[in-house]
Amino acid sequence: MFFTIFLFGIKKKLTLHKYFKKMKTKITLLLACLALFSCKKEADPAAVAEAPKPKTFDIKVDLIIPSDDELIFYYKDGTNEWFVEEKAVWAGVKGSADVQTVTFNLPEGVLPNDLRFDIGRNEFKNLKSLEIKKITLSYLDKNFDILQDQVNTFFSANPYISFDEASKQYTFKQDEKGNYDPYFDTKPAFYPELAKIAVK
Repeated sequence: MFFTIFLFGIKKKLTLHKYFKKMKTKITLLLACLALFSCKKEADPAAVAEAPKPKTFDIKVDLIIPSDDELIFYYKDGTNEWFVEEKAVWAGVKGSADVQTVTFNLPEGVLPNDLRFDIGRNEFKNLKSLEIKKITLSYLDKNFDILQDQVNTFFSANPYISFDEASKQYTFKQDEKGNYDPYFDTKPAFYPELAKIAVK
């Protein structure tokens, strides 16, 4: 009787030993899998090089424009005598009663020697009056700010645009033949200021 109990105890002990051995193997495998899939190598911030900022000539216009429209800056860069569609940067604008900043980035490497600021396509849409608060030209660490009271010193509105000195607002109109193409040309005073920042 005692011998039988002794053998049963040994058998039970061996069975438990095998059981724990199997469980230990399974737990080890489970922990290895968790370590493999959940542990991600942290990127060393010092090793991650920041992408260099594009060296572009930028134009920012702070304005109040109540109607949806498109604004365009045409540029000359020494390769074109006239303003052409291929040398233009467009920006769609959502109308708002608040001041908003519209940014135009010229292609990298392009430095303009002249600009023209167009308001919308050549399609009369009863555009509401707009107000230009500031125009900022920048390249690298150089900036040229044209404040609201200086806009007409450096830019000339064409016959499709009227300016009200009291409200500082520009309004838009067709000519007697129904033509419509409002834009601002640069004045002679603009070029020396542009030349100070449009240099490499």
